[in-house]
Amino acid sequence: MQKIIIKNFGPVKDAEIEIKKIMLLIGEQASGKSTIAKLIYFFKTLKEDVLKSIFQSSESSDFDIEIGLINLAQKRFDVLFASLSSLPDFEIEFYYSIEKNKYLRLRNDKKKYLNVQLSKDFFNDKLERLNTNFKDLFNKTKKTFQVNKRLYQDAIFNEDDEFFYSQQDLIERHKISELLNQLFENEQENFLFLIAGRNVTVSHSDFFEKYFFADVINRLDQNSIEERVDDKLIFDFIKRVSLTKDILKRFGNFKGLIERQPENTGIKEYLNKILSRINKIMKGEYFIDNDSEKIILDNQEKIYLNNASSGQQEVIRILQDIFMIFDQNSKVLRILEEPEAHLFPVAQKQLVELLALMVNYQPENQLIITTHSPYILSVFSNLLFASRVVEKNSTAEAEVQEIIDKDCWLNPQEFSAYSLGNHSFPEEMQYCEPIFDNKMGNIKQNYLDTVSEILGAEFSQLYSIHGKTFKRR
Repeated sequence: MQKIIIKNFGPVKDAEIEIKKIMLLIGEQASGKSTIAKLIYFFKTLKEDVLKSIFQSSESSDFDIEIGLINLAQKRFDVLFASLSSLPDFEIEFYYSIEKNKYLRLRNDKKKYLNVQLSKDFFNDKLERLNTNFKDLFNKTKKTFQVNKRLYQDAIFNEDDEFFYSQQDLIERHKISELLNQLFENEQENFLFLIAGRNVTVSHSDFFEKYFFADVINRLDQNSIEERVDDKLIFDFIKRVSLTKDILKRFGNFKGLIERQPENTGIKEYLNKILSRINKIMKGEYFIDNDSEKIILDNQEKIYLNNASSGQQEVIRILQDIFMIFDQNSKVLRILEEPEAHLFPVAQKQLVELLALMVNYQPENQLIITTHSPYILSVFSNLLFASRVVEKNSTAEAEVQEIIDKDCWLNPQEFSAYSLGNHSFPEEMQYCEPIFDNKMGNIKQNYLDTVSEILGAEFSQLYSIHGKTFKRR
């Protein structure tokens, strides 16, 4: 299991959070949800940053993993989270494994210099073997790594569904990736932060998208742009959307992708099940061609996506990403901001169930959500409680499955949820309060009921005044 401890970093004054297979952060505006999510993303993707740094290094054969990791963490943190000179003293610990006491600690000293400390047994007995393996691999393939710059980019398909990378590149990359997986206690291979305001990828044209990428890449190559965490997350998200759209254009829609799957494997049937859920959320079928993205509504009316509802525009990128995860059988980390944006509560329920399917699809899949919606919490609570009910009474399995699809049930041992801020709550709550009831196996009912109680109390007071009006008469 993993954990992050944050002290005095931006809006986060003091937080200790267990990062499980599914983790929810709920809280008021400016309570620190996004800050915590971005920090987790930073630590979780250090593995990929190290991998890219290794391949991009002009002296790869001399790469030292320990020194390289410390230097990279300092550089990436300073660039992504602004100048340390403007930040007060802080300390952040990220435990890659609580059981092994393997952590990376960041703190700024009196001179506002970022100090990076690795736990004593971070490498254990692997350090010498890791460095030896790195050097051996690079000595064998040094020329290939220097020539093939596409190795560091996302996969782009040609007409034969082959990568542009050579087979040898992929083999050597895989070997080093396996070593880094052991080091960071993480076998995830696909990382994405799904930003809020996802409809920005609907409102602009493909021409703007290509111009935007060309301009940013050119400035990055010239070192004339300062990368910040939000800029990087937006850039990575738009790049992933562009790649997904390019793939979908070749097939026209999700059905086209399903048809390319092999017969008699069960994959087509499962993907059709996923597509059925997507169509319910979208209220129609999604299509794409070189001209535009469209939705054929349930009444057969055709609308262009840029004229669709704000809810459809916000959710389509989440749905596309989920479908590609199933289609490509990826091991993923997904950090999702405000999945409820512009969605009716029923659609929020349908989306959460689809996300649960995605998390359950692979043991390594992980989902972190920031939200303001009590509906999101309530749906997760039901999916957790369904599992709990059957655990206590196995004979009820069929009956529970009639209510909630078994593939959506969630294991309470793999779930955590925290409320941040908590200034509006009448009872005393800490800044960072766990709201998952481990004993009952669901989200604490008193937390779910608190907002309703506030509104109910106000209504009672109003009704009392209203009643006095009639008594006076």
